[in-house]
Amino acid sequence: MIVSISGLPGSGKSTASKMLAEKLGFERISAGSVQRHIAEQKGVSIMELLKQEEVDSSIDEEVDNYVADLGRKKDNFVIEGRTAFHFIPDSLKVFIKVNLDEGAKRIFKDLGKEERSEEEKANSVGNLRKVLDQRVEIDKGRYLKYYGVDYTDPTNYDLVVDSTDLTPEEVVDKIMVEVEKIKEQEESKKTKEKEDTL
Repeated sequence: MIVSISGLPGSGKSTASKMLAEKLGFERISAGSVQRHIAEQKGVSIMELLKQEEVDSSIDEEVDNYVADLGRKKDNFVIEGRTAFHFIPDSLKVFIKVNLDEGAKRIFKDLGKEERSEEEKANSVGNLRKVLDQRVEIDKGRYLKYYGVDYTDPTNYDLVVDSTDLTPEEVVDKIMVEVEKIKEQEESKKTKEKEDTL
């Protein structure tokens, strides 16, 4: 089983993917950390890298090939990345949405934490909200241009969770309901296959 988690900034997708991976005993992989690593290597901020990616598809390709390869070769992991659902089509595809005002508040509260990137270090929630709007539009435009997919379109996913008024635990509980359904389907498929061979 592979679970791919996409979502809006501040939706809690990183927290949910960590908690879900822990609950399932799976490895957690973040496509964002691969991008941050590339940005660091190039000596640019994540925002500058995103702008470079608009004209240089090789950066995206590097991340995407890595993700697609994982989907082919590996099993039992949780991957967090905006386009992971597209590159691992056999995964349980989850999108976590959030009201961006709430997303900005959450990120602003977390600014001291290491995992937040430099461009998000705004001096107010209002400024941060503008940065997030810009980031969503840049990402959306890039993925539409390269892959013809809108990562914010709910029809791309098996499950859409609105985390605006939910705790991270409640978000993970909703995902676990879908995970359990898949496990049950797999079990009944195995049982049927056994019966058919008898």
